[in-house]
Amino acid sequence: MRILYLINSLNGGGAERPLPAIIGMLRACGHEVRVVALARKAGNAVAWLDAAGIDYHVLEERDPDRFATLPQLLRYVRANRPDLLWTSLTRATLYGQMIGALLRIPVVSWQHNEFLKPANRFLLRQTRNLSAFWIADSDFVARVTERQLGIAPERILTWPLFVASADSPAATPWSGQADHMFEIGTLGRLEPAKNMELTIRAMGVIARRMPEVRIRLSICGSGSLMPGLRKLADEQQAHIVFEGFQRDPLEFCRKLHVYVQSSRFEGLCIAVHEAMQTGLPVIATPVGAIPDIIRNGENGFLLRDATPDALADRILYLYARPELCARIGHEARNDILRRYSPERVREKAMAIIRRAESLVRPRRG
Repeated sequence: MRILYLINSLNGGGAERPLPAIIGMLRACGHEVRVVALARKAGNAVAWLDAAGIDYHVLEERDPDRFATLPQLLRYVRANRPDLLWTSLTRATLYGQMIGALLRIPVVSWQHNEFLKPANRFLLRQTRNLSAFWIADSDFVARVTERQLGIAPERILTWPLFVASADSPAATPWSGQADHMFEIGTLGRLEPAKNMELTIRAMGVIARRMPEVRIRLSICGSGSLMPGLRKLADEQQAHIVFEGFQRDPLEFCRKLHVYVQSSRFEGLCIAVHEAMQTGLPVIATPVGAIPDIIRNGENGFLLRDATPDALADRILYLYARPELCARIGHEARNDILRRYSPERVREKAMAIIRRAESLVRPRRG
């Protein structure tokens, strides 16, 4: 079948990162897929699509931050006449649902996050039945989608948007040597949801408490908060570096000893999975699906008191205990490799693909 995969933008966030894996599965089943973005935004996902040989089209090229209109997308869909519209993120989903109803093209839709703006939640509740079924990127998001949008559980399927690889090298554990740099890292869009200021302020606490320790925070990502976060980092008088957008998160993680995820809300949170697969102890706020995968004190740490002092305490605790870092990181990697093995993820993905195929066969007949 011919699929148009509609998405808000090619910004490079959590909805775009898994595109090569998702589309690779669809193509392996013999389907033709083109990604259609309403806007380019930062365009960080383009490198991933190009590397995977994925066909894509940006509808609105005059201004990278401007979204295409509904009539623009309607003209494009009419000209290309797909068998199925596969939508990701709210704007693309609402557009796709309306066009699907008008042109009698079946629609399936992703949900990626626990947070929906009140207006988006209201709109999606009204249009929920215009999608033939919904796909959640985790069991957590499936539960949230059922509750927030009032969708029956049988109409929500889960496709975990992470596939672990045992062949991926692990990071080198922290040695504990005082003359070595203890490397802390975090990555994500520099936007309010990721709450990067919490980790930056924690570094300031560490610098004031123990100015002699060699601890460095590396921040990977781009976004609207970059100028303000840089200013805040300068004020902390701590070792903080900004590395910009990271095309290969696993390579970044392999340089670290501890990974921090200080988000205010999340869905699956691929970055935490990537860090755990690399064998890093992860300190994360208990949001989204994170508490479903991190067992506090066993394969990572949940920061229930999300304050700079509490985060600084946890970082310094691990700094002083290299053997604990190694043990927690080893357990994290084993858990991720087992839970997200290619076989387990493929089984769930194939159930969704077969259900999507069943929507198209009757129309062709």
